[in-house]
Amino acid sequence: MVSVLCAVLHALLSCLIPPANLLVIVAVCQLLRKHPGSGYIYVLNLATADLLVGVMCITEALDDVLDGDFDRSKSFCLLRISLTMTPCIGSILTLLLISLDRYLAVRLPLSYRTLVKKAPVALSLMFLWMFAFLLGHLPLIFPSLQQSNYTGYCGLLSVATSEYLYTLCFGVFAPSLLVLLCLHVSVCSIAYAQHTRSPHSCAQPRPLRARLRHFKALRTVLFVLVGFGLSWGPYLVGGTVQAACRSCDLSDTLKDALFILGETNSLLNPLIYALHSRDIRSHLAKLLGCRQRGRVQPVASSIHTVSGGSWPRTSGL
Repeated sequence: MVSVLCAVLHALLSCLIPPANLLVIVAVCQLLRKHPGSGYIYVLNLATADLLVGVMCITEALDDVLDGDFDRSKSFCLLRISLTMTPCIGSILTLLLISLDRYLAVRLPLSYRTLVKKAPVALSLMFLWMFAFLLGHLPLIFPSLQQSNYTGYCGLLSVATSEYLYTLCFGVFAPSLLVLLCLHVSVCSIAYAQHTRSPHSCAQPRPLRARLRHFKALRTVLFVLVGFGLSWGPYLVGGTVQAACRSCDLSDTLKDALFILGETNSLLNPLIYALHSRDIRSHLAKLLGCRQRGRVQPVASSIHTVSGGSWPRTSGL
């Protein structure tokens, strides 16, 4: 009964994640044509990573239908885990870039024009995916990170050693979450300080309005970050406990449930942007035909991103 429920959840995620992220990708591409900017490019990259996770959900759903025939091959299991972990690593690193972009816009509003240009953004994304691909495929590159006694159950700890999990947790996820937390605290302190300097001012100066708009954009990233922690946190904690405690053995059912919970993060991200980003929500409404039926009113862009170099003026997240 539990295995049937997991199969149904995998099938549901495989039907929901790709379309949801494809809608966000199309909406962001339309925004980029009107308002090119680094913020939207990073959101586009995040949606692409989540789309790849959704594609892997389709393979898992097919594997459930075939009663785990693919899992009997250790090589196929390693490839599936690598292709799943690569976009997950890409997602958390993209959140890091989005937060850093917002931090620079708030902290260095004058220098931001010269810092964020097409070349640095392209190089950062290129390095991000090279790093994510390398870490995601470490068990395939180094056989020493593979489990010698593969039982036929395809899971991260079933096919890879605990050292690989430690590398992911303490080399990628934990440092990234710590840096993200520090960036958010710093931006919140800057926004609060700017707000308290002119509490009775009705017409705020332009730099202050721009910083508050960047703060609103970063607030959306905070929701995405919380969703990521709630989704993948239990799986990483459970895997770390099992790797550290040799006598502890999580059941296969619990592992499947925690992994499915992690994959739901790729469905949460487009929902969060659809709810909290006015620009993206407006374009999604147009794509779904809601404006024509009067269900969604057009909204104005409320967040402004300072741009420079070859970037023209643009809206924020």
